[in-house]
Amino acid sequence: MASSLNNPWQRNPAWQEWMTSLMGGVSQQSLAADSESTFPPDRFYCLLDDLPLHLIPRPAVRALHRQSGESERLFLNPDCILCSNTELPQQLVEEEKLVCGFARQGTIAWVQDAASSALLPFWLGPRLDAVVRSLRQDEPVPSSLDLSDLNDDARMLLSAAAILVPENHATLRRRQLEETVRKWGPLFCDAGYAPLRSLIHPFHVAALRRYYRYLIRTGAIPLGDHQSSQRYVAYNEPVARFFHRSLTPVLSALAGEPLKPSYVYMASYRSGAELRKHTDREQCDFSITLCLDFSPEPALETPWPIRLDTNRGTVTVYQALGDGVAYRGIRLPHYRDRLGERQTSTSIFFHYVTEDFTGSLD
Repeated sequence: MASSLNNPWQRNPAWQEWMTSLMGGVSQQSLAADSESTFPPDRFYCLLDDLPLHLIPRPAVRALHRQSGESERLFLNPDCILCSNTELPQQLVEEEKLVCGFARQGTIAWVQDAASSALLPFWLGPRLDAVVRSLRQDEPVPSSLDLSDLNDDARMLLSAAAILVPENHATLRRRQLEETVRKWGPLFCDAGYAPLRSLIHPFHVAALRRYYRYLIRTGAIPLGDHQSSQRYVAYNEPVARFFHRSLTPVLSALAGEPLKPSYVYMASYRSGAELRKHTDREQCDFSITLCLDFSPEPALETPWPIRLDTNRGTVTVYQALGDGVAYRGIRLPHYRDRLGERQTSTSIFFHYVTEDFTGSLD
């Protein structure tokens, strides 16, 4: 069950100490202490001051721990836009419907990814907001931010969110996408599938897990569809739609041609559910299956792989939380075996078509 970290930390001091050490000394209780308002649980938000650390994928936690020990000059990201309350970056003003599921309050740092140009939102509480607004473009961030006990915590969180970046950050991000395309593009073009690791930022994975767990728990997402009576489903849910749009440049680069989003589907499977072998309809020519949540929490990959029948035989792909699998949904039969006892699994299916597709996108 998704919840604030405050109560679990108070109940389990040993767990608090362990997770705090993993996160490089971050005390979420102290960071959240100055929050001025409560965020509505039925809206999506990723508040850096009060992250649900227990919902960040474990491999990402370990990576953040390693990064917290690295010392390098950091700068305020020139592609970071601060917006207050209902303000939006210019790129989203004409598409406000994309954020209709967001908590529109406080300060949001919109970070434009240098590789995909996608805008990624991170909410800032008053103290982190003050940190960011105190910095100047083109000047190195002081090694010790002058906000008393917040120093190392602020640097780690803001760096992890790419609000603070090294000088060569944009070049490195573009090279990462180029490397992904170089490595997996030929496989995708030949066999029709490719694994995509860490497709969504781990902080957003945690926030999405919290958000969808709440909607399912409160009955906002219905149970059952034509494929399975044992999964909760949401069609074109607004928050999923936002990430659907943001992933378009990545899949287009992998496919080697411009694509456009058709529709997105969230499915949360209960114990005993299965996904029978099938191919998809024409709106799913290019697809990404994102592994968002799994219970019990996996240390690495989940034990419920997707299987695809390709020209190289049946391929079994195991995913960690936040990982995606790109595949040609109308060409490759795909399926999952029965989900184990006392297990649950949540995925988001992002579907795309070629830019010249003229049929219905629904």
